[in-house]
Amino acid sequence: MDSDTAWRSATVLMAFLIAIPSLWMPLTVARIFHRARAGYALLLLPPLMWLLNNGTVLVGTEFGITDEVSGDRVSLPLGMVASLTFLGLSVALLFTTYRLTRGRLVGATAVILLLAAVAGTFGWLAGVSVALSAPVLWWRNLPQRRRAIPAVLVAIVLSAGAVGAHSASVWAASSISAPDTTQASIWEDLYAGLAYPQPMLDRESATGVTVADAEAVRGSSDRAHELFLETAANDPGGFAATLFQKALATLKHYGAMIIVIIVGLVLALTRRAHQSRSLFDALMIAVPAIVLGLGYAAATMPVTQNFSVLSAGLSSLVALSLGGLVWSVTSMPSHVRSVERGRISSRGSSFISPLAPSGAGVELSVVVPTRNGADVLPETLAELGAELGADDEIIVVENGSTDQTTAIVEEIARTWQHASKLVLIHSSPGLGEALRTGTLASRGRRLLLTADDLPFGFTDLRGFRALPPETAVAIGSKAHPASVVVRGRARMIQSRIFRFLRESLLQSKVGDSQGTLWVDGAWGREFARLSREDGLMWTTELVLAAEQQGHEVDEVPVSLVERHETGTSRFRPGDAIRSVIGFVRLAIYKDDYCNEDWERSTRPDTATVEA
Repeated sequence: MDSDTAWRSATVLMAFLIAIPSLWMPLTVARIFHRARAGYALLLLPPLMWLLNNGTVLVGTEFGITDEVSGDRVSLPLGMVASLTFLGLSVALLFTTYRLTRGRLVGATAVILLLAAVAGTFGWLAGVSVALSAPVLWWRNLPQRRRAIPAVLVAIVLSAGAVGAHSASVWAASSISAPDTTQASIWEDLYAGLAYPQPMLDRESATGVTVADAEAVRGSSDRAHELFLETAANDPGGFAATLFQKALATLKHYGAMIIVIIVGLVLALTRRAHQSRSLFDALMIAVPAIVLGLGYAAATMPVTQNFSVLSAGLSSLVALSLGGLVWSVTSMPSHVRSVERGRISSRGSSFISPLAPSGAGVELSVVVPTRNGADVLPETLAELGAELGADDEIIVVENGSTDQTTAIVEEIARTWQHASKLVLIHSSPGLGEALRTGTLASRGRRLLLTADDLPFGFTDLRGFRALPPETAVAIGSKAHPASVVVRGRARMIQSRIFRFLRESLLQSKVGDSQGTLWVDGAWGREFARLSREDGLMWTTELVLAAEQQGHEVDEVPVSLVERHETGTSRFRPGDAIRSVIGFVRLAIYKDDYCNEDWERSTRPDTATVEA
């Protein structure tokens, strides 16, 4: 490729190979997302690739791009590697959009084997990347119990065919002419890669290998092999650090592509739609090329010449992400409305309580969620029964217990002699599910959402009863200056972190959203019907909804009872992770409650007791 004419001819050839799959890629993307607009979006792919792929409109290759090490354009064989890899992946993507019978599956596999062999003649990595797309078709189209072994066998056979085609091409080239002594072996490339980042940044490698060391073994594959293994064994830390640095440099090179891919795929995959299955299968087609391409660049040297296969794999994902982004954005409003309607209709406009007959009024509903609370519930229910009156009800919501909780509560209910009413109901696992189910089942003018061990005794209830009757939401707050709460260092740090997240992400003014809650009954049931959270964040969502609607959330002081103070915390490390994710999720849709108006339910002159 010394002359300009030859270079232009090679560019045309690369463009032609890219243009062929571009004929069916819009159809493929449209079929994956079941929307024509997703396919039309690929008209924007060339200018998008120009922005993302270092100034080339060619999809699937970096042919014609220079890098800071060599300053030379990529050679024709390497351009063919990228283009043929993209061609093979695009054909496999098209096949995933059809339900293939056994005969058609065999035919599709034969086509992929042919493409893998052609790509393999230019590079074994390209051939194997294309070959490993075929098992996805077998996994997708065969019955679940009989697909693992055929998929593995197909992967082995086609990969062997691709490697065999590469070996045959090398043998044919060497038999026609004298071996090219300037062509480095894989071990020479691996050993030269240990000199990173000296060739690019003029900085010493963590392994101590220099460019001069790599040049000294040029032409001696055995010596390069020996030195590579010796360096890895003598300095595993430096060896691992160098590989990590090269992987980061490769990812940085494709940073713009990766950002677009992440945004598009996250939006598409988080949608609860049947397109997710087709999209997941399409992703699996590109995974081998990306893993092998990234591994090869990190193992050798992160320069353009070694990016061919990775570039093809990422380009296929950019095409999918572009279609997914357009599909997600254009269908989001209708999707959200559908999800909201489904969620609300599944709960019904109201939950008919098993406690009170039609027309009977209830002053206070105490909702007690419990899971494996057999040890604490007898004492808790006895204390509640003694405290509450005939106009009150106690709703115990069991949500996934594995002990004798249900039997114990049923026995207590059978022998119940207190004036208040007691009933046991069940919900799906999750604190939020239990509180929502109990709230929807309630009939009280007021709600007390507490825990199965009464962590504050009745200090919270006394504070709640002293509040004005128009109070919509109040919380028994451990963060109140007058609260008497003894906490360990770990729990104190956790509380401070959660408070920081509430303030920074949600702009919430409450000091504690995980305490007991005092809620207007009508307002609480409306919130429960519309609420989204299922776990620990349900109470935070409730407080956030009240704040977003302009209600002042009162915090009353509490005193932590001794048994709760000395008991084992039920909070687990996994709960912390889920809570952080929950704060981010709440921050995304927190403004939704601004447009809701439940004000009338909290006004004494308009509040009604539901029948």
